[in-house]
Amino acid sequence: MWFIVDTYQCCREQVEVPAQKGCQWSDHALQGTLVAQGFTQTYRINYDESFTPVSKFASTHVVLAPAATHNWEVHQVDIKNAYLNVELTEKVYMAQPPGFVKARHKGKVCRLYKALYSLKQGSRCWYLCICEAFSKFGYTCCQVEQCVFYKGKKCGVIILVIVVDDLTSASNCSSLLLGCKLDLQSKFKISNMGEIHWLLGVEIKRD
Repeated sequence: MWFIVDTYQCCREQVEVPAQKGCQWSDHALQGTLVAQGFTQTYRINYDESFTPVSKFASTHVVLAPAATHNWEVHQVDIKNAYLNVELTEKVYMAQPPGFVKARHKGKVCRLYKALYSLKQGSRCWYLCICEAFSKFGYTCCQVEQCVFYKGKKCGVIILVIVVDDLTSASNCSSLLLGCKLDLQSKFKISNMGEIHWLLGVEIKRD
């Protein structure tokens, strides 16, 4: 995720050092998420492009409408640590996380080579990564809604909607659903959530 470098190196390259927000712990799960203070980043210094297509709630209708009409199966997949699957193209330096500073590394900083949550370019890097992966898997990106992908085979068709690291897929062919999960598993660490029950705060039941 990062490697330690001397502070003078980032100063010489005129790259700003984002402050570290630290670890946020949830009492019930005792899990932490390391994030960076992206608001300290400076345009053209440690990030360039930050625009990322965002899935709208109306986009989910593309999946749910044919599923409800033709009784398709709808499944969900969660990609674990999505941003850590992509490498940064810009040089980004970050203060060492509090509590993780070793004595021999005092006064040094971290140079990130993986995207962290809250970095301005993090979501864009992840979107480009998932687009490249789906292109290799044989999917086509919808020209109208760029968070929707689809693929057709003789056995049927599969449609996917991406909401950051949550993927919702609908298909009239169970082998396409299985193939989609196997493709994703070959590239990322995933959690197979099975049949859909909740989507963007809306409860979904199949009768």
